[in-house]
Amino acid sequence: APEIAALLDPLFAARASYLRAALETIDAHWGGRDRYFREVLGLDDALRERLRERLVE
Repeated sequence: APEIAALLDPLFAARASYLRAALETIDAHWGGRDRYFREVLGLDDALRERLRERLVE
């Protein structure tokens, strides 16, 4: 139903303002995305490159 879709839209939308706020928080708390990916998410350079190849067109 359209009404339900409208209610769920914010859960699945990638709004620029949300992404910008998330990146600013990461930069402020961890000093940058590289450190966040490495220390918080546990992603080494090789895994990040594989993810980048799959996710970026």
